[in-house]
Order: sequence, then C-alpha cells, then structure tokens
Amino acid sequence: MDSKQVINLRQLSWLASSIVTSGGILTLQNELIRINQMDAWFSYLLSIIYVFLIAGFFGYITKLYPQKNIFEISKEILGQGFGTCLNLLILFHFWQIVVRDISSVSRFSSTLLLHSTPLEILFLLNCLLLIYFGKTSLEVIARVNDLFYPLFVVTITIMPLLLSNEFFLRLTTPVLTMPLQHWTASSILTLGSAGDVFILGAFLHTIYNSNHVRSAIRHGSLLGFFLLTLILFAIIAVLGPRMPANFSYPTYNLVQTIHVTDFLDRLDLVMLMIWFPTVTCKIIAIYLALLIGITSLFNGRNYPMINKPIGLMLALTTCLSFKSTTELLSFSNFSSPVIVLAYQPFTMVLLLIVGIRKRRKNPNALATPSSSGGTHAKQDPEQNSGKLSQRLTYSHWLQGGNLLLFICVAFILIGLMFGEKSPLIGTICAIGFGSGLLLTTLTTYMETTKLKQAEASN
Repeated sequence: MDSKQVINLRQLSWLASSIVTSGGILTLQNELIRINQMDAWFSYLLSIIYVFLIAGFFGYITKLYPQKNIFEISKEILGQGFGTCLNLLILFHFWQIVVRDISSVSRFSSTLLLHSTPLEILFLLNCLLLIYFGKTSLEVIARVNDLFYPLFVVTITIMPLLLSNEFFLRLTTPVLTMPLQHWTASSILTLGSAGDVFILGAFLHTIYNSNHVRSAIRHGSLLGFFLLTLILFAIIAVLGPRMPANFSYPTYNLVQTIHVTDFLDRLDLVMLMIWFPTVTCKIIAIYLALLIGITSLFNGRNYPMINKPIGLMLALTTCLSFKSTTELLSFSNFSSPVIVLAYQPFTMVLLLIVGIRKRRKNPNALATPSSSGGTHAKQDPEQNSGKLSQRLTYSHWLQGGNLLLFICVAFILIGLMFGEKSPLIGTICAIGFGSGLLLTTLTTYMETTKLKQAEASN
C-alpha cells in the first residue's frame, strides 16, 4: 500500500512549511521575546541554516538510495542490528513530537475556547482523528494540507495590514543591541521546531527525485520561518518587547488586537478556523511517519494494521505525559532543542560517512539518474529569452539562495558588533536581514519552479 504513495513537489513543500509554522505558532515565542526582547525576530536564522543542512542531507541520501525512506536507508547502511537501534531512537523522538503537539493543541483549546471540557476528552478526540487518517495515506493529508495551508499563509501575510493602525515601530528599536549570547540562546531554542522537519525523512520514498526533495524542503521550511519571523516582528511592533514575554500565546493575543471596524472585532475566531486544520495536518503527518517507522522495524510498510493500537497508546501516553500547561511549554521550549541536537547531527553524519564508503566499495550499485534524479533535475529548459529569471538555471538559483543566506548571517553579525555603538548601522543591518530573508525565500521558490519546468519539458 505505502509503496505506491506519490506526492508532488508542491505538496512536499507545503508539508515542510506546515511542520515549521505549526510548531512555532503555539509555543516558544514568549521565551524568545523574554530572552532577546526587541531583537527576538532575528532568532530563526540559525534554524534556517540547520534546515538547509537537513534538506541537503535528504537530497543526497535520496540520490544514493532512491525510493527508500530514512528507516530503510539506515538499515541498509548500518545493517539490521545497528540500523534498528538508530530507527528506535528516531521513533522515540517522533513519538515525543506527536504527544507534545496533541497536548499543545488540546491545552490551547481548553485554556482559551473549551474551558469546561475535560482535557482527557480533547486528547481522545485528537487521537481518534489520528486513527481515522491513519487508515489513509500521505497523499490524502498532503491534499488536505494543500487546501488549508495557502489560507494560513494569506492570514499571516495580511496581519501587518490588518494591524497597521496598531503598529508602533519605535517599540522595535533599537535593533541589534542585545548581547551576542542572548541572540545565540534564543537561536538555539528555535532548533527544537526546526528539528521537526526531520520527520519528512519517513516520506522520502514518495518523491523519486533527489533535487525535488532538497528544494521542496528548502523552500517550504524557509517560507515557514519567514512567516514566523513576520509574526514575531508584528508582536513586538504592536505589543512591545516586554509584555508578550508574560503571555502563554502571544500570537493569539496579537490577533485579538485586530479591530478593522466596529463589527469585525473577533477575527481571532476566523483565524482559528484556519489555524487548527493546519496544525492538525502537521500532527497527522508526524503520526503517519511514526507508523511507517514502526512497520519498518518488521521490514514492511503496511502500517494501517497497527493504526488503532498505536493511536490508543498515544491517547494514553498523552494523558500521562504532562501535568500542566507550564510543564508542557517548558518541555517544548527547552527540552526539544536538546533532544534534536543530541541525535540528529550525529545521525546525519553517521549515515553520510558510512553510506558514501559503501557506495565507493560498490560503485555499480549507484542509482541511475533516471531513478534518483541526480542529473535529470538539472536539465533546465534553457530559453533564449530576455528575461533574467528564464536565463538563470536551477544551479544558479540554488547557489544564489545559499549566497543570500550567507549575506543574512553577515548582516546579523555586523549588526551585533556595531549596532550598540551606532543605531544607524543596526537599523541598516536589520533592513538588510529582512530583505535578504525575503529574497532567499523567492530564490528557493524559483528553485522549485525550475524543477517543475525541467519535469514538464521531459
């Protein structure tokens, strides 16, 4: 069943973006503001670099081992014994993510919307939803995410317009004046949500082109971080750098301040109607990754047969995991980065080193370009048009995105070194960082566009 699943470049990109934004919109933002105050919106740069490394790892490993997911690849590279041990470690993290996100959504609903509903009922309802979608495939949830996530992007991008009468830009100044260790601490905390992107490794077999995997994750994740940066900037510009640090859900408080007219003063309910399906799509995707990983332990992909037992086990473990919302937020904000850094870099380096050595010993086993997409995707349709965007190839956009990301890092470092002495330099670097982040998002979009053109021309 699972071996026939196929999703396209756009769907994988939307899924990556949904995973990034859904994790960061309900947690962490108050801690970032508490640590880094008005410079909190610069905190996602390190996470972007980390996600680019994950995307490069997935792209390369898919080229070496096409039509296999991360669990099957680890077994093939490390052998049955060591591969299974590594897969159990990855599954333990996936289980933590599912439990954490079910608890976050349920406690958010209980705190702000359903005050009298027992938490156990909310946990059970979410797990029943997971069981329902666990009978389907990734294609189904990718299509559902295709419907709701564009609406989510629209709601986030129009928030600065809806809040234009509430903006007070002096609250965001002076920029880049906080100590370097504050920026470093807040950046490390954001790696917890960035590490959630690793769950896409369970779906590598659904896309047969390695460049598609890399560019889809790059574009989707960068779009997600751009939206989170925009939200964080809006929170600081409207609510200030101190008050949101004491809120549990600053984004929700920000939406509550929207007053377009006298009769449109409860837009938070409209926003929640769009946000909840997006967060749910992320939880379902991680749940499917968990099911795929468990069945891979038995060398299979028929995960619907274990769907109900695993779903009920999640309901039980979610009820027993966290005693309060404070404990949940502490785990999400402070434990997740530690867990991610404890095993993901080691996993990627280990699989790359051992996988490359095995391929060098057996060069005849290398994947052909038609199956892995290593060469096929770079055959961009060269058009002798006057438009610059059509003359540039996929490689140009890929390298341009990396260069722009390096420029963003340079702006941050220069601003942190000289921003305290000269407010003008700090402001220029902040504008340069924002512009560079936007341009990097556009270049990654052009990467995916070039791949689609290459696929259509062949």
